[in-house]
Amino acid sequence: MPRAAAVICAALCVAGCGEVHARLTLGAPRPLTVALSGPPSALYAPLYEARADGAFRDGALAVTITPAPGGDALAALESGRAQVAVTSEPALLEARDAGRQLVAIGALVRGPLDAIVSLSRRPVTTAGQLAGRSVATDGTSLAQAQLATVLATAHVPPTRVQTMRPGAGGVPAALTRRRGAVGAALDEQWPIDVVTLERGRHRPVVLHLTQAGVPTYSGLVLAVRLAEARSDGPLLRAFLQSLSRGAQAIASDPAATAAALARVSPGVGAAVQRAVLAQVAMIVASATAVQPFGFQDPRGWDAFGTWMHAHGLLRGNGAALTNEFLPGQGA
Repeated sequence: MPRAAAVICAALCVAGCGEVHARLTLGAPRPLTVALSGPPSALYAPLYEARADGAFRDGALAVTITPAPGGDALAALESGRAQVAVTSEPALLEARDAGRQLVAIGALVRGPLDAIVSLSRRPVTTAGQLAGRSVATDGTSLAQAQLATVLATAHVPPTRVQTMRPGAGGVPAALTRRRGAVGAALDEQWPIDVVTLERGRHRPVVLHLTQAGVPTYSGLVLAVRLAEARSDGPLLRAFLQSLSRGAQAIASDPAATAAALARVSPGVGAAVQRAVLAQVAMIVASATAVQPFGFQDPRGWDAFGTWMHAHGLLRGNGAALTNEFLPGQGA
């Protein structure tokens, strides 16, 4: 079966789990635990805003948001400690490829959180400028494939680039330390690190991977177990409707969202949270009637999955996503 057809068929497997408009009878709040793949931050803003402004309560939901141990939100989901996991599209594709029965029901951040970051004193505005540079990377298979694609697109031989780990302090420290400073970094959380660099009076430059040959993908998606997608449609629909209202609230009053995030992130003030929100806004598509909040493009997933397969990151062509539960969507 062609991969695009596999994606669509997988989505259809969970179709029919709810009507286009859920009829919710407000009663006792229904508990729902969401596991994060990282600590509380503006990357997860719609979740915290929906909780802070009462959108979850209005949807008769009692939502618990918790960082997963070790950052493995999918493990928390599969073990039953959470009903929803926030993970990346690549991580979910790898999990599906390994036979794990999971499905993405929406995108929280529709653009990549990975990018090439450099400083203005030696900016990397095109992939060709990586030639002769040292590049900090976490060394994962995904990062290696991303860098290989970027270099190939710019016709830069891999031997012209030296890679190293960021070390203590992460990407900001790697880019700014005087001795052994790297020329660029393949950063897996560029919105946060860009703000950190700016507040340290540096001038970061961001080259998005989609500008350098890597297909686009969702930096954060909402994953559930396939069995729950088939049986808990009304609950998932209410959850996504509440998240949509949270996203609308962020657009209306980002300062209030930043304040709510500061309350759950000790040591990270509202000013920092608002700055990260501004960066994330650049890769969060605006909701429309055709593509509501959380929309996932099956063709985009297909293209990115094909790229992963070509780089040996996936063995097969299977994937699963559905837009069934998004506001205004349905069978």
